[in-house]
Amino acid sequence: KLFKTVLVIVMMLSSCANNDRQNNSSLTRDTTALDIKNKNLDTPIIVSYFKIKSDSIIISPFEIEVSLSPKAKEKIIAEKETIIVDVFFTGIPKDNSHTKFEEDGSFYVVSAQKEILYGQVASFDSIKFSKKIYDQLANKDIELGVNVYGGRKSSQDNLLNCESLFDKISNVANKKFTLKGKLIYGDD
Repeated sequence: KLFKTVLVIVMMLSSCANNDRQNNSSLTRDTTALDIKNKNLDTPIIVSYFKIKSDSIIISPFEIEVSLSPKAKEKIIAEKETIIVDVFFTGIPKDNSHTKFEEDGSFYVVSAQKEILYGQVASFDSIKFSKKIYDQLANKDIELGVNVYGGRKSSQDNLLNCESLFDKISNVANKKFTLKGKLIYGDD
């Protein structure tokens, strides 16, 4: 009787341990390396920071807000100046032989730009690039770069000195970021 009880307890513990391992493996599965060749491509496949549909990859939305110093805010509003939020994505290719590289060894994936008035938020919600480029990426978690500058409506020169943002898309997707800025001249 004691042997049966011990056997039942060992089996229960073994069963619990197996369930834990199964759950952990599904949590750590790399969703960026999905095999989409055999899928129905009319229905989008959602990867944490991409939507894969047919021959296009749609980047998950994100927002950039610009917060200016009091002097910069006053000048931008008074001169009816716009603000440009320029975003670009780069990646590392699997095959280096047929790719044109940037200086840092990465290659261009896609870019987008929004022109906003002070107080507006630049929403990027429909940036697309080709599946061909996606398939060339060694790491699907591409790099995002964000630069902010004046729209040059009231002056030929850029009036703003703003923070930049450089990060992986997995850290940016579905989030809002605030970048601070001031005037290039006369704003200490």
